[in-house]
Amino acid sequence: MGRSKFSSILVACVLLTACAGGLPPSLRRDIAAEADKLPDARKQVDSAQTAVNKDLGSAPDLFRDAVAPEKWKSRLQTAAEQIKQAERADRSLEDLARQDRADSRGQADRLLAEERRLRNSAVAESKAVQAEADKWVAFKSALPAELDKLRHEYQSVHDRNVGPVADVVHKAEADWPAKKTVLENRLVALEEIPKAAEQQWTASESARQHASGGSVTGTDVATLIDVEDNLANDEARLTSGSDDLRNLSGQLYDSWDKILTDLDAPESGRERLYRERIKTVRTHLLDPASKKSAVSNSEQWVTVSEPAFHQVEKDIGMAIAHKDVGLFDSEGQTTPQPAGFAYIATEQQGSNQYGYWSHEHGDSLWHWLPEYLILRELLWNHDYRPVLASEYRGYQSARSAGRTFYGQTTPASPPKYGTGGTFTATHYAGSRYAQAGGFKGSAYASDRVNRTPSLDSPHAQSQPGSFARSDGSGKRFGSGVGAPSGHRFGQSRSAPSPGRSFGRRR
Repeated sequence: MGRSKFSSILVACVLLTACAGGLPPSLRRDIAAEADKLPDARKQVDSAQTAVNKDLGSAPDLFRDAVAPEKWKSRLQTAAEQIKQAERADRSLEDLARQDRADSRGQADRLLAEERRLRNSAVAESKAVQAEADKWVAFKSALPAELDKLRHEYQSVHDRNVGPVADVVHKAEADWPAKKTVLENRLVALEEIPKAAEQQWTASESARQHASGGSVTGTDVATLIDVEDNLANDEARLTSGSDDLRNLSGQLYDSWDKILTDLDAPESGRERLYRERIKTVRTHLLDPASKKSAVSNSEQWVTVSEPAFHQVEKDIGMAIAHKDVGLFDSEGQTTPQPAGFAYIATEQQGSNQYGYWSHEHGDSLWHWLPEYLILRELLWNHDYRPVLASEYRGYQSARSAGRTFYGQTTPASPPKYGTGGTFTATHYAGSRYAQAGGFKGSAYASDRVNRTPSLDSPHAQSQPGSFARSDGSGKRFGSGVGAPSGHRFGQSRSAPSPGRSFGRRR
């Protein structure tokens, strides 16, 4: 048999094998389930059309001069056409399911997604149109109650006092002048909401008078319903806007670090979970003038995606996110760095609110001020090793180049920080990642068990699980050990208290 003929037969066999595989059972189930939903969707669109026609017929005088009914009819026609398109897609899917060819999977996926989109859109639009028509009839039949509701909503927006949040914003603008423009723009937009509501209320005076006198028209009803919807929206915007602006101003007084203390990837049923344990160390500036502050921390497991998990596998013990005071949370840095280095001043600066450089033993050492020793202990996992100026220069050089600094003194030397670092292998030896063999490439892997602090050790609290974490990123949290609300520092461990404040050394 010739080579070309043999190749042709082989290709044909491969194709036949692929076709014989058929569509995945899960896809066939989805196709059948979607087909079952179409009749109800058709009924919903037809029912909405019937209900809207009934509303129009029940109050012909109300709708005679209104433009809304024509818009409703057009939208319902669009919904009906979407149902027809969904039904055509369903028939095509039925043919593909009958043929049951594996090479039709891509086409089937696309048709199924399109059918679902069309069905959902048609149902949502028909329900919305029916609700609008019903609201017109209900508004007309209960004019006194609707007018009272309208006046109440207007009064609520009119009486809303933005003064307290304005005071918070103005203080933040004085403490952090670089953020004044952003905060002021947000405040002005918030203050404009009651003004716009006032203008709309004044413009609706004629419609309100007609409604009070019982001679309301379709145009009047359309105006009043629009005003009612806008006032309700304005009240919600005032509430959320005030809360957001207050929170945004408060972010400027906090610095925080999110330190990766452990990694775990347990199996859960047929899937594998990917989790990070994050310790959040937060310093709240109580008084910018005196630099008086309070430190707290918390820790908890966080479920993440597999790519996010692998992205930080080299970074145990590192601060995988950091934010300075005077910045919004959205401005936090996300390049991993050795925990604590972000607080150190440059050699050119010489000192800052956290500490200072001093020249000792042929090199410069960084010293933390007494009021920030608690912060230092949390960042260094309760075993601080002095930072030399030569090491800090390596950190600065890496940061300038957009690289993560792992503490190598030369490109060939072993790292000090991160998952494979000598410091990390020693101080995070009790982590799940380490116990699963995650540090096996480290120089300290052979004796990591001996280096695990005992419960009686002064560093026992550095073990993962000693603290709980608070995090607002919207991620799903697992149960953590330790105090779930975080521990405030500066007091006896036996008696919780609101936390200790630290002032600048005088």
